[in-house]
Order: sequence, then structure tokens, then C-alpha cells
Amino acid sequence: MNQRGTYAQAQTDAAISRWLMSSLDTPSVARRDWEVGRPAVLRTGGLFDAVKMPMELVHAAVESTQPDIVSGVLAQVLNGPVICHPDAQYYALVPPQTTETWRSPLAAVLGRSGWLTVPRVDRTRPPGIHWTVPIERAGKLCAPSTVVQLLRIGRARCEGVAPVFTEYTAWLTHTQRCATCTSGADRCPDGAELWQTYLLAREDTP
Repeated sequence: MNQRGTYAQAQTDAAISRWLMSSLDTPSVARRDWEVGRPAVLRTGGLFDAVKMPMELVHAAVESTQPDIVSGVLAQVLNGPVICHPDAQYYALVPPQTTETWRSPLAAVLGRSGWLTVPRVDRTRPPGIHWTVPIERAGKLCAPSTVVQLLRIGRARCEGVAPVFTEYTAWLTHTQRCATCTSGADRCPDGAELWQTYLLAREDTP
């Protein structure tokens, strides 16, 4: 079991766990699974939906398969929780009802009547199912539009064509090479400037 340290973190983890378990009619089922070291199977569509991101698109977007690099880049870019099912998919947790507005053909979304295998909140490293990007607090989720953009970059790189969002690609490339940005700490000055440039370019995109 990973140790995330302080009493304050333990309290935060407990609050997040209670929030996740509340997706079930019988929360104790999830608690028992986590207590014995198993992932729990939680219902989607109530507290959150989950975008089933193909692993090859995620790795292409961040240009790495190394867990630490993937984790650092996704934390910066998606700014929300992501679960890794090794050798299968990444799942970005997004707001409920995302299924109703999702139009991207690059990934499916689990919503109402869906189920997702979810690790205990302190499982943040491989092997096995783990949080590539842990939940910072209950209810803090990824923005669906940002997930779509990440997948578009991944597809473009898989197809060997220039990504649509040049500024976004510049930001991703920087985060891979910058120790400060990749670590998940505050952005360095160059990283902050590249991120702002991307945000401005996105506003100008029809």
C-alpha cells in the first residue's frame, strides 16, 4: 500500500473515498474491496462519467509510455483524475451527463448504467489498476473539452500529420522536457506562457 503521508492527507483521502463510495446503493461493498486490496466496481452517471481513452492515443499525445511522464503531463493538461487500466485504457473522470453532449468518435463515455473499476485512492503507482492522476478533492473532475483536445493530438500524431492545435502541442512538448512542469508542481515561467498562448489560440478557434 502506498503511503501518502500526513494526517491531513489521510483525512482528504477518507473524504474522497466516501464520495466515491456514495455512487453505490451499498457503499460498504466498495469499502470491503478496498480494505482487502481489490479495486471496487463503481457506478458511473451519478457522481461522474468516465471517458474511455485508448491507451495508444494517450501515449501518442504525450509522446511517452513512461508512467511518471504520462502522469505528469496528464495532471497538467487535464487537471483532473485519471485511472489507468494497464494494457487497456485510461479513464478520465468527467462531470455527469457528459454522455449527453459527447460527440467525439475517438473515445466512448461511460454514463448512466455504466460501471467502472476504481482503485483505492492511495493506489497511485503501477502495477495493476491505479490512479495516473489522483483525485485532489471530491467533485474535482476533468473538463470534457480538454479530454477531446488531448485525443485529437494523439490521433494526429498516430496518423503522422501535423496536430490541429499547434500551441497545444508546444505546451505538451514543453511539459515533457521541463522538470518543474512534469513534476506536477507550479508551472515554470515558460510553461505558464505557453499555456496562456494555447488558451488564447483556443479562443480564436472557430
